[in-house]
Amino acid sequence: MSSHVMQPDASLLPPLSDGLLREPAFPILTLDESRLTLALGYIFRRGWIYPHESLISILWKFETANALSGIVVARLMGLEVDPYQGVAPRRGLVDVGRLQESLGLPAETLRTSLMDPPGRRRYSDVFRYCRRCLAHGYHSVVHQLERQSVCPAHHRVLESRCWRCGCEAPYRVNVQLLEARFHCASCYVSHGGTWTPENSHPMKSEHRRAFTRRYLECCLG
Repeated sequence: MSSHVMQPDASLLPPLSDGLLREPAFPILTLDESRLTLALGYIFRRGWIYPHESLISILWKFETANALSGIVVARLMGLEVDPYQGVAPRRGLVDVGRLQESLGLPAETLRTSLMDPPGRRRYSDVFRYCRRCLAHGYHSVVHQLERQSVCPAHHRVLESRCWRCGCEAPYRVNVQLLEARFHCASCYVSHGGTWTPENSHPMKSEHRRAFTRRYLECCLG
């Protein structure tokens, strides 16, 4: 004797949630690991980049805007770079041409986001920041200069230790720091704010001048 399972009437099924029908907030990305470039489109606007912004800060924005993981972004440094060990963001160690192809940014913007080779100027080996700058989604290579003790724009003493756990983060492009995204790389507490494409605003003109002046004095002088 066979039995039949009654199928529910489609008209009685609960309606699908509107959220299931919406387009994804970010484009679907694939990574061509043989070339280490994004094979499909992605979101990244040059207007999000401020003067003399550090490579770490640029990559945080790229990662956030496209919902990418830290390990995917770390692999943009090259197949020969261990994504967990990472690489110091210095000229001569980072392939600017590869990054230019991946991010679509001018080569000069990427060059000024990097520290000089060892010996020319002294930079801190740990991540140094101004909380007010991070609250606006900004970190500058100027913040890493050892001779620079205060933020050129906000005149606040630069910090390196987390206000909650007291840890410092090595200043390297690696998975640990990339996953932090404007937060502590150890306990993930916010350093002052979280950048998103929706809350991005132009930098104040007086702050642009302050960072440009200090960059010209310290990094090109």
